[in-house]
Amino acid sequence: MKYMLSFVFASLMMASSCVSDVKSEMPVMGEVTVYDVDVEELSGLCLTQDTSALLSCGDQGVVKKISFTGEVSDFWEHDADMEGITVDPGTGHIFIAIEGAQKLYRLEAPDYDEYSTILYVQEAVDKEYKNSGLEGIAYYKDDIVFIGSQWGANLWQYKLDGTMVSKVSLSGFASEVAGLDYDPAGDWLWVVDSNRAELYICTVAGEHLATYKLGNISNAESVCVDRERNCVWIGSDESSPKLYKFNFTF
Repeated sequence: MKYMLSFVFASLMMASSCVSDVKSEMPVMGEVTVYDVDVEELSGLCLTQDTSALLSCGDQGVVKKISFTGEVSDFWEHDADMEGITVDPGTGHIFIAIEGAQKLYRLEAPDYDEYSTILYVQEAVDKEYKNSGLEGIAYYKDDIVFIGSQWGANLWQYKLDGTMVSKVSLSGFASEVAGLDYDPAGDWLWVVDSNRAELYICTVAGEHLATYKLGNISNAESVCVDRERNCVWIGSDESSPKLYKFNFTF
């Protein structure tokens, strides 16, 4: 079900974005549309390989497909705390961040009926991040993914063979990495912080570039940049899960 925010609330959202820390050459946030979506504990978002829909995941072990008008259909299920999802645009393989175990699943294209554990984020395992662990994941390039955590707002680069490439903390501007997406057009990372209800852009090295206020979204846990539709999708793990479409001028 779709509904437009009231004029007053939409105006507040616009005003919030205007007072955020955004450099003049950065994308400009516009109006927002909200959809109720049947994805329990919505925690991850990405585009499908063909960019015809969104893929989402939830804490209760579900992967679902969401249309751009909010209709939801089943895709895959497995008993795991799924917190982030991303797709390799070349192969179509889906990668899912599993909190608690602090590991990464690969769901194999094209049939998506076989999965395997391909790596563990060893620091999150050794330091027992538990339920403050892996929350965001984004496919980068050349078989490398970015992985983010709540604890320490940490951001790792990992090769898909399990080799860690780098690690930085985004704690200079974020309280956590609740959701993550890579934007190849800008060579940027987009990071959502559910504690502060803020959206950030940073470089792939972790340098902060922009902050956008998300208003009164209660638990923004996922982000997906969609330049084809001139928007950024935000998923919120609320009692009645919501999908927010923020128009952007890129």
